[in-house]
Amino acid sequence: MKLRPELPPKTLPQGTIQCQELYNFHGNRVFSSTTANGLTVALYIKPTEGFARSEADMLHYVSLQPGITAPKVLGCYDVPRDLIAMVTDLLEGESLDTVWYSKTKTEQKSINAQLEEQIWLFRKYTQPYTGRVGRQETLNFYFYDRLHFNFMWPFGSEEELDCLGQVRSSTERNIWGRLLPGTRAEQKFVLTHEDLAARNFMMKDGKITGIEDWGV
Repeated sequence: MKLRPELPPKTLPQGTIQCQELYNFHGNRVFSSTTANGLTVALYIKPTEGFARSEADMLHYVSLQPGITAPKVLGCYDVPRDLIAMVTDLLEGESLDTVWYSKTKTEQKSINAQLEEQIWLFRKYTQPYTGRVGRQETLNFYFYDRLHFNFMWPFGSEEELDCLGQVRSSTERNIWGRLLPGTRAEQKFVLTHEDLAARNFMMKDGKITGIEDWGV
């Protein structure tokens, strides 16, 4: 599926940007800033080793899907010193991890129902391969090598995704080679989120206003 409108390569203009830091997690920083025309936006600054412009493409795709609460991408820019800046609209509220324990049981139950609804909406959006939209590479962080930021090509089937060649032990490789075929099913790959942690859900007045960190 093609993304329209596309996010063209841009270079962030030189100069000073007035902003306030909202979040800093392992070098991934989020700021609030106000544009020249008075629009308040979120500015994401990430090192290029763990971020690719395809993440902005992915978030752009997600934000266009009915029912899914995700910030809209306004731009993606190259920044000197191997950084990438992504600009989105600013989600209102506070992160779920900061407000959860102040909620009543009834309010927590309502939040859980909203989270469940979002997960079911994810499953509505499928594609015939695993990877980011447009058959772009996916950040290889959870598969095979968690100590490095690498990217892997899209896979067209569960069998390709298994990547048994990455298993170093021949014994384990043979065992998994016999077991995995029985676990596969003829189904499409569904939309996922890389980190459904409470810190990535923004809440206001008991409602989810948006889901952050779509490194899907």
